[in-house]
Amino acid sequence: MKAWTDPDGTLHEIYTGTLIAEGEFLGQFSYDSGQAAYKWDRNSLAYFCPQCGEIWGRVVATNARGEQQLFRIIASSCPRHHDHWGVPGSFLRESFEGRLDDLPAEALQREFQIHLNYFEKQL
Repeated sequence: MKAWTDPDGTLHEIYTGTLIAEGEFLGQFSYDSGQAAYKWDRNSLAYFCPQCGEIWGRVVATNARGEQQLFRIIASSCPRHHDHWGVPGSFLRESFEGRLDDLPAEALQREFQIHLNYFEKQL
């Protein structure tokens, strides 16, 4: 079953997310794009550093038919710049803020290192 609709009319479809940070492939994961509790966006995401203008991270969303979805921009500082609203270089924003369990191992390792480096600098 590629897609299904709940009695309330919500469309569900299993998407594949591919994570890329600073040009490095961090793995893939699958998710139900129709679960509101996950806040999943049906778009691909591009993490844009407003300070240097680089797209440092991407979550490429592909639907069940293998079609890549359009990108939505998330303003989020890269690891080299200060961020007033979160940890610079972290994917854990907006649609991803509570989805740590869904990330592949390489992405989890990167998130751990990014957060550890950030908090060590704060001490």
